[in-house]
Order: sequence, then structure tokens, then C-alpha cells
Amino acid sequence: MASTVEKYFARNRTAPTIISAEVVDDIMYGRTLKIRIQGHRNSENEDLGFAFGAAAAVANQASNKLEAIWIEMDVRYKAVETTVAVAPAPCSIEAIVHKSRSFGEWWENCLEIL
Repeated sequence: MASTVEKYFARNRTAPTIISAEVVDDIMYGRTLKIRIQGHRNSENEDLGFAFGAAAAVANQASNKLEAIWIEMDVRYKAVETTVAVAPAPCSIEAIVHKSRSFGEWWENCLEIL
């Protein structure tokens, strides 16, 4: 699954730089797809949205269901600042892939910035 995420990023020239992708069994969130990216200061929201979009697309096709999507985004601005965001995978798939839930509703009710 991690290699599929990396291929997804490689196919899009405007994608943020991917640092790592892995599936882990998180004690709080369960089976989680964790992606770490290098974001750009001028497009932080777009970079975060792209990473969640890639993760949701991959999670939708996964044979073993994921419970959460975790994105760590490093942005260099004077020093490295890291944003960590997590959202339930089913909610993310509904909003981003199937579009059965609005993006605004996903942003407000599903996404958690840690």
C-alpha cells in the first residue's frame, strides 16, 4: 500500500514531496496509513489536501480496510514546523473519493489537527 501512495505522488508534478508512507497499527486509531510530506509554505492547505486525497484513494482500494489516515507535513519557515492531521478513513473516503459528504463537512467534523 505504501508503494501505491508513493506512485500516486510521483505521477503528479504539483504534488508535495513525499518523505515516507507506511501502514501501522496505532494504539489510538487502529490500522492507520501514515504519510509524511514536505509541504510548501505558500500552499500548505493544498499540500495537506493532496496528501489526504492520495491516501483516501488508496484506502478505498485496500483489501484490508484502514481505520484512519494520518498526515505529517513538514514546512520549512525559519525552522521546520510540523503539522499533524488525522481523520477516519471511512469519512475521508466518503468525502474525497465518493463525494457523498461535503468537503467542508469533512474538514469540520472528521479532520483533527493535532
